[in-house]
Amino acid sequence: MMKFVKIGLVFFCLITTWGLAKGQYFTTGQDPASISWKQINTNDFQIIFPEAYEEKAKYMAAIFQDLLQKGGKDLNHQPKKFSVVVHTQSATSNGMVAWAPKRMEIYNTSSPDNDAQLWIDHVTTHEYRHVIQLDKLEQGFTRFLNYIFGQQSTMVVVGLYLPAWFLEGDAVCAETALSELGRGRLPFFEQELRAQLIEKGNYSYDKAINGSYQDYVTDRYKLGYYLVGKAKTHYGDELWEKTLNRVGRRPLGITSFADGIKNGMNAKRDSVFVSLSDKQKEILAQGISVEDIDWEQVKEQNTRADGKLMLYYDTMKELQWEWKVQDAQLNLTKFEALANREQVYTNQRFPHVGTSGEVIVLKEGLADAAYFEIISEDGSKKKLFVPGYDFNSGFDYKNGKLIWSERKENLRWEKADKSVLVMYDTNLKKRSKIKYENSLFAPAFSDDGKQITAVEIDELGDNHLEILNAESKLLEKRITAGKDEFILSPKWNKNNSILYILLNKEGKQLVSLDLNSGSRTSLFSFGAHEMSQLEVTDDHVFFTASFTGIDNVFAFNKSSEKIYQVTSSRFGARDPHVNKNQLYYSDYTSDGYLPVKTTSQADNWTEWAGNFKTFPLAENLSEQLGEKLSPDTTNLDRFEVKNYSKLGHLFNFHSWAPVFIDGLEQESDIGVSVASQNKLSTLLTTVGYKKEQGYQNGQFYVNMSYQGLFPIFDSKLTVGNKESQFWTLADRITPSQIDTVLVNRALKQWGWENSIRLPFDLSGGKYSTRIIPKVTYSLAKLANMKYTTLATTQANPLPLGEYDFGDKDFTQEIMEYQIFAYNIVKTAPRDVQYQWAQVLELNYRHTPFGDSKLGETWSAESYLYFPGFAKHHGIKLYGGYQNRSVYNSRFSNTIKSPRGMYDIYGEDIFSTGIDYALPLFYPDWNMGPLAYFKRVKMNAFFDYGYQKGKFSDMNQNLYEYKDAFTSFGAELSTDLHVLRFSAPVDLGIRVGYEDQTGSMFANLLISFSLSAF
Repeated sequence: MMKFVKIGLVFFCLITTWGLAKGQYFTTGQDPASISWKQINTNDFQIIFPEAYEEKAKYMAAIFQDLLQKGGKDLNHQPKKFSVVVHTQSATSNGMVAWAPKRMEIYNTSSPDNDAQLWIDHVTTHEYRHVIQLDKLEQGFTRFLNYIFGQQSTMVVVGLYLPAWFLEGDAVCAETALSELGRGRLPFFEQELRAQLIEKGNYSYDKAINGSYQDYVTDRYKLGYYLVGKAKTHYGDELWEKTLNRVGRRPLGITSFADGIKNGMNAKRDSVFVSLSDKQKEILAQGISVEDIDWEQVKEQNTRADGKLMLYYDTMKELQWEWKVQDAQLNLTKFEALANREQVYTNQRFPHVGTSGEVIVLKEGLADAAYFEIISEDGSKKKLFVPGYDFNSGFDYKNGKLIWSERKENLRWEKADKSVLVMYDTNLKKRSKIKYENSLFAPAFSDDGKQITAVEIDELGDNHLEILNAESKLLEKRITAGKDEFILSPKWNKNNSILYILLNKEGKQLVSLDLNSGSRTSLFSFGAHEMSQLEVTDDHVFFTASFTGIDNVFAFNKSSEKIYQVTSSRFGARDPHVNKNQLYYSDYTSDGYLPVKTTSQADNWTEWAGNFKTFPLAENLSEQLGEKLSPDTTNLDRFEVKNYSKLGHLFNFHSWAPVFIDGLEQESDIGVSVASQNKLSTLLTTVGYKKEQGYQNGQFYVNMSYQGLFPIFDSKLTVGNKESQFWTLADRITPSQIDTVLVNRALKQWGWENSIRLPFDLSGGKYSTRIIPKVTYSLAKLANMKYTTLATTQANPLPLGEYDFGDKDFTQEIMEYQIFAYNIVKTAPRDVQYQWAQVLELNYRHTPFGDSKLGETWSAESYLYFPGFAKHHGIKLYGGYQNRSVYNSRFSNTIKSPRGMYDIYGEDIFSTGIDYALPLFYPDWNMGPLAYFKRVKMNAFFDYGYQKGKFSDMNQNLYEYKDAFTSFGAELSTDLHVLRFSAPVDLGIRVGYEDQTGSMFANLLISFSLSAF
């Protein structure tokens, strides 16, 4: 019996997931329609790319060919053929793997703060590991589900069993093991968890994986790297190999993943803790002052947990002890904090000294969306300006002007966003923009503020150094980097030269470029070790580097060419800025970055001896794998390039089901269906049959959305035989009279709905702004109508006779015109709703064509959002008006009625309401594996509705009516995670009073968002 319960649960989850648009059709947007696509199609992989990217696509093919032998060695798996789509026109540095349809997507642009590894090497290695993970699951019963449900069954198994920390952590382990760097060798990558464990201790497993509004919790990449990596080094590769085998073969086992981990740990766990005890004895023998831990007690305490929790608590305790040992040996730099720690996690970064001695920082955290803040010398603070969405590369300041890079969306194409430079004059309070055809990053002013240097990245990912006139914003000079070379953090130097970090296949080096001659000189090579964030003075070049295993500020002496360690930070020092004899930088704490300053005197610095601190876990992973990425680039022409036809690849049927599911409409029914999404995500299609209430033999269904042109075209066709029973007035033939009769009507109905949307994206700065006009034509044809009389009215029963129902074919043709628009200012994570936003929707519907005239309806509704009376509170105002013609009895309402009552349905309808939302508390409370509660919030509301219209009596006399209704109440809800699933659920209850019927009402409120997954 239990087995059947498990099977039912899995199938229920499968159907539910398919019923969601984001589950069935996952798309991240569109590339410009003008792109001509090419492909490299081998037996093992297919790369689809823009025509101009051919040379780099061949190099990417060489990487994948190398990864086929090495990328899945530790999991003993080589994946089936997969497809890769390369996006070259976006400023985004990213990659992703989806499995419905099965594909990898690579964004070509290298990050402006990229580590000491080529971006294309890094992103392909990481994403290829995701291909291996998902492909390895397709065995056993999961493989059987693939035959029944297609590719989405694999994603359902992943969603049910594989936590996000495993997927991302395992991929980070792979990128680290296969390279000389990888994120596992970056102090920046570990500092959040390190600071938390040392200063605040360990969090519960549920808090660690689901986050918190009370405390900052590191992300799934960092947490997962240590969980997966420690398990690899302690228990061997077979732990994860066997665990994935178990999940793939036994997806009906609710605890397959946890049991796989526990089984893999149990055989060696005793020896792991013996090793930890021995290490502790060695440390204590060296006289290092650190906590003496009873490791046997730790082992016994965690043994009672399931596999996931046992691994988590074992690993966190081990990391906490290791990092406390290192912490005890640090000799920290003394500094003066420019601000106190905030009560809520907040980063105050990139300190720059202003013209009057004040310090400007970029502030952002759980309680604040990013904004520039002025910290006066007396410690008082003032909000300066809210920038747009930046690229986390900081800003520069000179002569009262700020400059930084931020994202600018394309009017139509989601994958053609650019990075633009933005200047803000602090005196004039004026914002201006520098926009070029390609993306611009990492701007820096010259000493006199008259020129700007920045990095330009073109559509092929190639780098150029730009010299711009700060006043005219015109280009003065352009220097192109060499092949596979990337320019990072350029800064002005004296004698008309620029210093920057050069990244190539050998790693990173400090370079000086003479603008007059164009010649460049390498000052120092750092190889595969991280350095970033240059700050140049007359005598020194300051920079952030990972040489000590913790991010610290170092200095390169221009004269002696020696390197000095300037800071010794507990968790990490970044963002150096020098003003006179003071060094300003950001020092990390468990509550975020603090801006600090210290005296910048070379006498206090320590000359660096050239010893790079190693990262034991990363080195163990590399040694254990025994492989490094080394693609064969001797003959790239071996990869044949062919045209890729968009028309010839419109359809790609990837999933199907013995139930009807349409992700476009977010609906499900009894029936069958197949889903198609082509690899460029331009056409989404559902074809199927559904039972559909009221249809005798069901309904044939086709729904398509073509998004590859500037307008989006949507079309839906339905065909079916429909039956219905209803009472109606009918003309009796003999004797001639009008009867009220119950009839059964059977007919064939065709429905065809077509729409055109124009999604204009006008976003810029701190505003997300879109305007979407839409025109829809709907045709309903009713044919082959047959009426069967079942009964006459019971009040005056008559024998059934012949009736004239006028049962001829007719059509209904409806035109609808809509404009949907919104303007939203970015919000902080703790805000319960938008703090400043406007949402507007206009609708007009009528029937200018066809046999049936349904009248017309027009409406307007709007939401306005404002800040509340305290931080994170919010006020929402709603207003809607609708007018319908006297002939119209078919069109449904397009505005909402007051909460808790039936829809009001007059010729003129007005509705308004006010909400006040506020957070109550942040419990971070979990009920074991069942639920984890992050936030409890409340919303009070008051609604008012008014309607006016006419009705006729039995004698066709018209009477006017007017009604007004009110309702009010409160909503109590919580943000929680159910069964440790990453998508948050908003669950609550609404209680109120309405005067339409004069009664109390209560509603259950539930929603969840896959966008937060």
